[in-house]
Amino acid sequence: MADAPSTSRQRLGWHFPPTFWFANAAELCERAAYYGMFITLVRYLNTCVGFSDVETGWLVAGFASILYFLPTFMGILADQIGFRIALLLAFALLTAGYALLGALQWKLTAVTALVLIMFGGAIIKPVISGTVAKCSDSAHRARAMSIFYMIINMGSFSGKGLAAELNNRLGLQYIHFYAAGMTCVALILVSLFYRDVDTHGTGKTLAEAWRALLKVMRNFRFLSLILVVAGFWAIQ
Repeated sequence: MADAPSTSRQRLGWHFPPTFWFANAAELCERAAYYGMFITLVRYLNTCVGFSDVETGWLVAGFASILYFLPTFMGILADQIGFRIALLLAFALLTAGYALLGALQWKLTAVTALVLIMFGGAIIKPVISGTVAKCSDSAHRARAMSIFYMIINMGSFSGKGLAAELNNRLGLQYIHFYAAGMTCVALILVSLFYRDVDTHGTGKTLAEAWRALLKVMRNFRFLSLILVVAGFWAIQ
């Protein structure tokens, strides 16, 4: 009986359904696009579009803040319409947003593009992680999530590296065309190979999400931790 746990561990593998791998491939494209764009966004809005330093600071801060606030509610939408449709919508929004951001250096179109990217990215975050969870059982969940986070880091590294080369050789706006190309590839992958996962009975309602948010907002210790982390990122 003492050997049972070790035997169980030896049986663990790295085999996951095709949807898991295609979802991670789409995530790689999305992260490479996002980090390539975001690392130069302040300079692009300031020097190419014409926003002042203060306007750029507020715009980028609002973009990042809302982008990370929306996924809870976008996840509810994805549960209602299905993960596949949600991903198709998200990557279509991202492709349009990145292309618009690079094509026209006007203030209004830049803000519009950032709104499209914001909503597209907010859909991606809960849907891809939800797909990873649904495509793995409890025994393999840790391995599935480790692959998922490895993909995120690979996307971050490759996206920033390619952004530097594009900036040096062609110019800042071409980083956004590259980002649009990456999310277009992800859109094609999802449309051809992604198979919907069963989310029946697992999602929350909008009212439940709001109640959970209010409960979190009343937790002083947790809010203190958030403020400390926010202060660190503000310095960055």
